[in-house]
Amino acid sequence: MKKLVWFIAGLAIGAVAARQIEENPVARKAYEEAKASVSEFRDAVLEGFQEREAELSKPKRKPAAAKTTAARSKAASKKTGPKSKPAGK
Repeated sequence: MKKLVWFIAGLAIGAVAARQIEENPVARKAYEEAKASVSEFRDAVLEGFQEREAELSKPKRKPAAAKTTAARSKAASKKTGPKSKPAGK
């Protein structure tokens, strides 16, 4: 029941706001400016999303096989056994 009251209150406030925008030139101007700002923001977000999506959809380059083998051998030579901890700590 409480949600229904809030829903009806929201509809009433929306109707009053719409009427004010229609009748008041200052309110109409503010509405148009807000609408333009939201539209610019939406376009910027959409553009950024599309750029990032294109970036992620590019095929990844695979490293050369020789470099991969050399990197693995270096990593293997650097590995040592577990270090002992000092006694009592």
